[in-house]
Amino acid sequence: MKNYKFWDSVCETYEALNGVKGAFKKTDLDFSLKEFDALGKYYEYVTSKCKKSKYGQFFTPKVIAEYLIDSVGFDSRKHYADISCGSGRFLMCLAQRFINQQESLENITSRLVGYDIDPILVRITVANLRSILSLNKYPVDVNTKLKVSVKDSIQDLNSLFGDNNRFDCIVGNPPYLKASPKTNHGHPNLYASFVEAGVSQLNSGGGLAYIMPKSFVSGAYFRKLRGILQNEVQTREIITLHERNSAFNDVLQEQVLISLVKQESNKQDLKVGLATLNGKFQCSKFNAPFDLVFWKKDIMCVPSSKIELNLVKKCFMNGFKSVEESGLRVSTGQIVPFRSKELMCDDDKSESSPLYWPHNIVSGEFVPNEVKKGRKTRIVKCEKTRKSLMKGPVIAFKRISAKEQSKRIEATIVPKNESGYFLENHLNYIKRESEKAPSLEMTNLLLNSKLWDKLFRMINGNTQVSAKEIRIFPIPHSLSEINPQQLKKNNPVEQEKIIHKLYKLAPEETSYILGGKI
Repeated sequence: MKNYKFWDSVCETYEALNGVKGAFKKTDLDFSLKEFDALGKYYEYVTSKCKKSKYGQFFTPKVIAEYLIDSVGFDSRKHYADISCGSGRFLMCLAQRFINQQESLENITSRLVGYDIDPILVRITVANLRSILSLNKYPVDVNTKLKVSVKDSIQDLNSLFGDNNRFDCIVGNPPYLKASPKTNHGHPNLYASFVEAGVSQLNSGGGLAYIMPKSFVSGAYFRKLRGILQNEVQTREIITLHERNSAFNDVLQEQVLISLVKQESNKQDLKVGLATLNGKFQCSKFNAPFDLVFWKKDIMCVPSSKIELNLVKKCFMNGFKSVEESGLRVSTGQIVPFRSKELMCDDDKSESSPLYWPHNIVSGEFVPNEVKKGRKTRIVKCEKTRKSLMKGPVIAFKRISAKEQSKRIEATIVPKNESGYFLENHLNYIKRESEKAPSLEMTNLLLNSKLWDKLFRMINGNTQVSAKEIRIFPIPHSLSEINPQQLKKNNPVEQEKIIHKLYKLAPEETSYILGGKI
C-alpha cells in the first residue's frame, strides 16, 4: 500500500487537472476526468485486499448513493453527513445537487460533513469535492476549507458530535467489519454501531439511509439493532439488493438499502422490495405489514416481492407447528477441530469412529468416503469425546453457505451406525425426539426443497445457517399423509409440487419458486 505522501501527490495532481487553483501536477498519472470518482477507483485498484478487509472498505456505486439520498429527501437547507465517507461518493452526489440548485460555495461547504478513520480516504474525499466544485466554476483553491476530517466515528462519538452539531440527514455505506460486542457498544459488527451512532446524532425527524449487510435480520448478537429499528425509529424501507454484476467484490453477505426517520415508531407498514444492478439500476417496492417484517422476537422477515409476502403468510403465519414444536431437535455438531486435534486420526482402529465434515454432506446425498486434504477422517473414542459420540440416524446440514449458491440449505440423512460417529462443528443436525415427530425422510425432503430455500433467504442475510432459524420452520399438518419413499420416485419438479400442496400454495406461487416451471 502506498503511503500518505504518495496519495497526497496523487490527489493534488487530480486537483490540478480539474482546475483547482494552487494545485500542481506532481505525478505522471493520467485520469479520466469524466469518470465518476476516478480517484476512488484508482485507490480500489492499487490497494491490497488485506487493507480493504481490515477497514471493511467497500465502495458504493453511484446509482445506489443517488437512490439513498432520494430516500431521505434532498433539501438545500438541510445539513448532510457521511460519517464513514470513504472516497466521498455520497458527498460528491450531494455536492452536485447543491450545484444544480446554484447554491453558494459557502452554503455547500457548510452543509456537507464527512468523516473517515483512514487519512488517505479523507484526502481523496477532499480532492474529489474540490474538483467537482472547480469543474462547476466555483472559486476553489488548495486552501478551500471543507468539513471533511479524520475521525473514528465510533470511538470519538462523544467528542465528535454535540447538541450544536447534529444533522438533518446521514447517508452512507458503513464499514463491514466484525467487532467484539463488549467493546463495540453491544454490536457484533461495525455497521450496526454506525446505525446507532447515526440515529443518535440526527435531529428529531431527521433521516438516515445506509447500504449494509442483511445479517441483522437474525442472530442473537444483532438483537440490539433490531430493537432500534423496531421501536426507536420509524423504519421506512428495507430493500434487498440483488447484484448480478458484483457491485461489491468479495462481499459474501446479501445487502439491503435501508431508510429510517428519527421518530417514535407508529408500527405502520414499511416498504420492502428488490433492487437490481444489471446494467441499469432498477427498484421495485411495495408495502409490507410491520408485524410481518418484525414478526419474531429474534428474527426479522424481509420479502422482496408480493409473492414472497404471500408465502410468508401461508407458511410461517398459517398456524403450522414449527420444527421445534413438532418433536424434532436441532443441534450443532460438537467436534471443534482445534480442541480435538490430538484425538483426530486416519487409522481405522477399533477405538475410533468416523468424523463427518461438511464435504461429506451433499444436498440429498451422504458421501461418507469423501476425503479432503487436511481433514482427518476419524476421532478416538475416549472419556473426552464420549458425550459427542452419536449412533442414531440424523439429518445433517451445513452451517455455512453464501447467497450465490443455488441452494442455501444442503442436507442429507446420516444413517444409524452402532459403532458410532461424530459430527464436526460446521454441521448442524436434526434428530427425532418422539415417535410423533415427522419422519427424518420427509423432513429431509422439506429441507432440500426450493420452497424452504426461498423461505430461508427471507429470514437470513449472512453466511450462517443456524439451528435457531431452522427450528422455526413450518411443518404442514398433513405431512404424515405423504409417503417419502413414494415421493422420491417422482422427478424433482413433481416432488416440489406435492410439497407445495401441503402448504396450499397457488399455481403462480409454485411457478415463482420453480423459476417459471408449472
